[in-house]
Amino acid sequence: MSTYVLVHGAWQGEWAWELVKPELESFGHKVVTLDLPGSGKDMTPSKDVTLDLYVDKVVDVINQQNEKVILVGHSMGGIVITQTAEYVPDKIDKLVYLCAALPKNGESLGGKPAGEKGPEFSVNENNMTAELLPELIEETFFNATEDDEIKQAAIKQMRPQPLGPFQQEIKITDDKFGNLNRIYIETTLDNAITIDFQRKMNTETPCNKIITMVADHAPFWSKPKDLVKHLNLLSLS
Repeated sequence: MSTYVLVHGAWQGEWAWELVKPELESFGHKVVTLDLPGSGKDMTPSKDVTLDLYVDKVVDVINQQNEKVILVGHSMGGIVITQTAEYVPDKIDKLVYLCAALPKNGESLGGKPAGEKGPEFSVNENNMTAELLPELIEETFFNATEDDEIKQAAIKQMRPQPLGPFQQEIKITDDKFGNLNRIYIETTLDNAITIDFQRKMNTETPCNKIITMVADHAPFWSKPKDLVKHLNLLSLS
């Protein structure tokens, strides 16, 4: 059996994996989730949050495991797992990008190409956070999630996103990050990171395997059993 470390995306927390974690554990796997600094229940001040702080947290979690991990990053979590992989490549079995940012060396999350659609937000300069426009959250993140109770519960838990991690450029090399087994799970109904942009990223940074899901930007809510099936199969390959 395998050890999975699941890294959530922007505005979210480890709560995003609430349906996935027990299902994946039912196959006998160890599943580790975490709140990134300034997210979920973590109260690190937003002004202090950086990509380095994110990566340090994930590296620490990985180093506590007894075997190589399957490292999964959702959305913004893609840039986190990419930089993490550069620091502890020998501790990672596979990198899994779940409708996630897949950056190249020198890129930042804030360097999105002009005209590329993404979540709309306002900037709170007092605490350096990005705050989602409430009226657009459901359509952006949960447009194919049918369970209204799940959607509303998720929306209530979303927090302003620290801006620091969006601004920092990543530094990766072919010898470390470049040698790892990469899998991309793309979501065709995604309104946060469009399927065209997902495919642009996973073409420019080739992956060993592409998995396609007919899902929105929150497949852990809209298609949790399908997502778990795909993740479980990765442990066998």
